[in-house]
Amino acid sequence: MGAPTPVPTAAPGLTRRGLLAAGALLGATSAMPGTVAAAEKPLAAPARKRVVRALVESWPPYLIPGADGTMRGLDAELLQAICRQAGYELAWIRGPAQWRKRRFRELQNDQFDLIFSATPVATFAATVMYTRPYRNETFMLAAAARLDGRLDVRLDGVRGFEEVLRRRLTLLHVDAFSLGADFEAWRPRLSEAGLLIPYQTTRQGVDMLRLGRAPLILGDDLDLHAQARALNLRLVRQPFGASVQPVSLMVSRRRLDESDVSRLDQAIHALEQRGDLAAIRKRHGAA
Repeated sequence: MGAPTPVPTAAPGLTRRGLLAAGALLGATSAMPGTVAAAEKPLAAPARKRVVRALVESWPPYLIPGADGTMRGLDAELLQAICRQAGYELAWIRGPAQWRKRRFRELQNDQFDLIFSATPVATFAATVMYTRPYRNETFMLAAAARLDGRLDVRLDGVRGFEEVLRRRLTLLHVDAFSLGADFEAWRPRLSEAGLLIPYQTTRQGVDMLRLGRAPLILGDDLDLHAQARALNLRLVRQPFGASVQPVSLMVSRRRLDESDVSRLDQAIHALEQRGDLAAIRKRHGAA
């Protein structure tokens, strides 16, 4: 994805009372010292009431449903801050656990309004829109360490996908687009050789790695480590296949429109300028 497109800043002229009210909405997130710039001002309330619906999912450390009905995690906190800044109400919608491709179909069927961690795809433009990036997604290639700390002997001296192909090593990867330039350059040849095994959930992928279905796994850095800890498995990052790329919110056109995406973009821009999103990301160990 290319560099973020600049968006217009919030309209000037907000009253002191309006600024204080918006500050209360932001809760514990504090503004940086100094004069509040136009881009940092809370947006005026939209002309009509807007509710943004997000799906409740268990996706640690990004989305963690609480027993009390609250949602925690990196993406949950980022979206909560963005909706507060945009003046929208955030509603969490409960539903059965779904695989990635099923979630996209349900988004199109108006079950909820957005999907997290999306890379814009031009062919989907008729049904969805994308916000400006709200965080980076870091992918890593990893292997499972044995009890003695050593790796599978098949991995000795492997330093790139060319060697993976030559040695015919199978590779688990999340079933998604754009997993980094290094991997994507080799994906067609690895696929043609029958060496790729896609997984729908990271728990599924890490479990297959633990059971020896493949010696390597490619996926989201934080997600892989969270699931490996849950299975008492130690991952060893490999010296290739890593990537960092910006991701956006995928927004359905069924209830929301371009003006809503513009408001969300302005909110993201304002929170980035003030450092609020960076503070949330840092608290969760993300860039």
